[in-house]
Amino acid sequence: LWFFHTIWLLPCLPFLCLLHPPKSQLRVEGPGHPVTATVGQDVVLPCHLSPQRDARTLEVRWIRKEFSETVHHYRNGEDLYWEQMGSYAGRTELARDGLSAGSLDLRIMGLRPSDDGQYICTVGDADAYAETIVDLEVSATGADPHLSLGGYEAGGVRVLCRSAGWYPLPQLLWRDARGQHLPSVSQTHSQDQEGLFEIEGAVIVTGSVEGPLSCVVRNSRLQQEREFSLHIAAPFFHNAQPWMVALALVLVLLAVSIGLGVYLYRKQACPGLSSAPDGLAPSVPAVKVTLDPDTAHPWLVVSQDNCSVRLESERRQVPDTPERFDYWLCMLGREEFREGRHCWLVEGEQLKDSRWAVGVARASVERKGKINMSPEGGIWAVEYNNDHLKPLISSSTLVSLYPVPTRIWVCLNCTQGQVSFINADNGVKIFTFTAASFNGESIRPWFWVETEGIQLCLRDSTPQTVSPAPGASCPSPDTPASPLLGPEGAAQK
Repeated sequence: LWFFHTIWLLPCLPFLCLLHPPKSQLRVEGPGHPVTATVGQDVVLPCHLSPQRDARTLEVRWIRKEFSETVHHYRNGEDLYWEQMGSYAGRTELARDGLSAGSLDLRIMGLRPSDDGQYICTVGDADAYAETIVDLEVSATGADPHLSLGGYEAGGVRVLCRSAGWYPLPQLLWRDARGQHLPSVSQTHSQDQEGLFEIEGAVIVTGSVEGPLSCVVRNSRLQQEREFSLHIAAPFFHNAQPWMVALALVLVLLAVSIGLGVYLYRKQACPGLSSAPDGLAPSVPAVKVTLDPDTAHPWLVVSQDNCSVRLESERRQVPDTPERFDYWLCMLGREEFREGRHCWLVEGEQLKDSRWAVGVARASVERKGKINMSPEGGIWAVEYNNDHLKPLISSSTLVSLYPVPTRIWVCLNCTQGQVSFINADNGVKIFTFTAASFNGESIRPWFWVETEGIQLCLRDSTPQTVSPAPGASCPSPDTPASPLLGPEGAAQK
């Protein structure tokens, strides 16, 4: 009987299939590997139907962990932005052009550290549902490490290293000149409001460590790292012993007393030399240098007497001439030098987190775009950056001076190709560029102001009040201590 009933129903099977069609099958696939991107960039999270089919009539939803954590929702040809999480508002876009081919790719714009993690690509209709997971790895490479000395400790010198702007949390390593790793005595980290990490570590360096000390901060996800080196002079380790500290203090006080006595004696005996830096021959007077407003970046404001410059928060309406710097906040002096020896005094402001630089540049130095601020780019200068001085060279070297000077003699020797920088308060030599490649060109004073409100002032060697830039002031200096030039005509490093 069963057999005859089955035979009778066979002609009806096609009609029964039309009345109750089988449910459609959906299958969705991701990239099969993590998607990597950098903070601030845009990224596309891949997702597609397999086999390929039209997805315009399907419901597509990208979520984080739960359906309530909606990143983007598409249904019936419409993006339902009101359902998405607030942190993604205005930052997502479904690739509409690819829907007809089964592409469900999602674009996320302006990546943030919080975007890091897993995303679930879901698709469905009334009869079927499918999903797949896409991993997004967000990274950020931070700033160059900043090294500083923290004082004497445990028979050595405590060195601190700090760097910010990293994601995820980076590694901080110490290396000596032979590449051997040194153990950290402490290491801390924190996150800012944007989720970027700042890391700080410390190491105790003793006299047994030879050569420069390097701090390396590494992003293991990107396999990128930043490195900065510092060479600690041997006298620092001698001072690590308490009795040596006391002896050094006595010697310093003695030297200051002798220097002050010599200075007062020479001031009374030779008042006519006050117009030139003491220690220079009278035939090499300090030159008067003025600023050239036609070369100043539009955000730099120059005083009416062209003797001081300050960085403002608003761009000035000035013509974009070939002579004007348009990217770095730089400018030149009016004077040009081709031969002989010349010195001039520059005074900056020593404030927390301030940054500026002074020096010289070829008259033909590049003015447009990201110029190379180093001797290779035709600039010889020293930079004041957050209580440290360093020459602007490719291998940055910290010049450890305390207190850090803000009145600096810039001394140019065109004949021997040397540029020297000297502490105007005590005559201590800061740094000397030797064998400078002037290429027979004229050399001009050069200035860089990177911090808003910070001002650089040009000084005469005699006490005189210089008109400041509008809204700021530079106090009139005392007669400065003199740069000490050797017989070659320039200070040595």
